[in-house]
Amino acid sequence: MNPNWLFPIGLVLMLTLMGLTGASKPIARVDLWLDQRDAPLTAEANALNPLVECLNRVDVRWRLSYEAYVTQRGKQSIEQWIADRRDYADDRSNDLRTLQGDYCSAKLSDKLTILQFELPLATLADRYVQALRDVAPLTARIDYYESKRLAPGGPPTTEPETSWQTQAQAYLDASTPLRQQVERLDLEQRRGQLQLIEARLHHDIHWHLLAYMIQARDTLNQLSDGLKNRSLTPEQLGSATEQLQRAWAAKQQFRSALLPSKSAEDARALWDDLIGPSQHYLDALNTLHQDWRNKAEPQRLSDDYYAVTRGYDSMISHYNRLARVQF
Repeated sequence: MNPNWLFPIGLVLMLTLMGLTGASKPIARVDLWLDQRDAPLTAEANALNPLVECLNRVDVRWRLSYEAYVTQRGKQSIEQWIADRRDYADDRSNDLRTLQGDYCSAKLSDKLTILQFELPLATLADRYVQALRDVAPLTARIDYYESKRLAPGGPPTTEPETSWQTQAQAYLDASTPLRQQVERLDLEQRRGQLQLIEARLHHDIHWHLLAYMIQARDTLNQLSDGLKNRSLTPEQLGSATEQLQRAWAAKQQFRSALLPSKSAEDARALWDDLIGPSQHYLDALNTLHQDWRNKAEPQRLSDDYYAVTRGYDSMISHYNRLARVQF
């Protein structure tokens, strides 16, 4: 037998035995070790990925249902509510309780701990998992994810709904700091990945796609921070939206081009799949810009801003889910 095959064969056998015995942490260690051979950034992204998936597949949709249940029930039509749900539909399961167990388990922080990367974030992740576990039983009892069946009205006031409100607030208190830290780190890592792609492949289709997603997040951050600090003008928002539109238009150069690899073809397919969500996000930004410039009523501007954040959440949900499958 060729000695060069001994290591990969041994590694496969080891991973198989680990899978049979449920040794998740040893598998995680090997997974991280392989990524570190590529680049430290790759291993750090690997360690952060379980948190990104948990928040993307569970927390975003939990918050969407919370918004519909508590504050939006009287404003949203059933058709819009169903459309919102479809934006976050999972390819393999629409049962969020199943997804909670699959993607937000007690193992959520394992890779962070193994890698000794962002350990305060591991503490936030553990706190979040516990809060999710605490709210889940009451969530099931009030049929939370099917709130379209409920009549319009204010916050719930009957048992077990009042008990659920307490646990829901505790959940949000655990979720919010985790989201903030994960979003910050994820954006930093995407910038680092963009530099790696540029060094290895130059400005290819992968670079342009990732550059667009980074700019989409930067645009939302600029809007949110500018509104919070009252430092953003309609002209600045219009300029940021135009720059994002140009970044999106970069995909046209790859629409009919002969691409060099399967990975590049997958990137083109992913960009095509993002056409709808990205256009909704850009439309929401343009609507907010136009209404702001025309001095619309505050409630109209508030609704516009909500549509922008909803559009971004939907787009990043599609991107994360599809990119995980294709790359």
